[in-house]
Amino acid sequence: MEKNINKYEALEKFYYFENDYCDPKLTNIDKPEIKALTDDYCAVLWHEYVSENKKHLMLVNNPEESKVKNEIKKEYNWLKDWNDSSPEAFNENVKNLLDWKDDDSVIFFWNKTSGIESKWALICKYWISFLYEDEANIIINPKSRKAIILSTNGNLSIADRL
Repeated sequence: MEKNINKYEALEKFYYFENDYCDPKLTNIDKPEIKALTDDYCAVLWHEYVSENKKHLMLVNNPEESKVKNEIKKEYNWLKDWNDSSPEAFNENVKNLLDWKDDDSVIFFWNKTSGIESKWALICKYWISFLYEDEANIIINPKSRKAIILSTNGNLSIADRL
């Protein structure tokens, strides 16, 4: 990684963390713990963890284009809970699928140049504000060889990272 690259910028870059959109409401204690990645830093991390040549997870058409393999689709579908604004659903249905610790620093990617870094517990708490029903997103824990893929139509998969 380049030494002089700026890593973070204001969370206001993403309007969906404003209290009008965020569900549950983002607290003043939690807000500094959700760090918006700069476009350049996000691209470096995407290249390292997700794909060297595709800018969005939905553009990956064959296994050679991704650093995430062996997707195993899970039975849980997040879309209904997302539409019903059920913040506890992620803790109940997703959190226990992996042995990630609450304080683990994870990266949530929307695409190559849009992402945040936060604690796993905060991703689980504010998950509704991170997702869109027509997008594919990925959560990477640098300490783990597993990744979570949250796809369109509420599909959820656990995959291996190279």
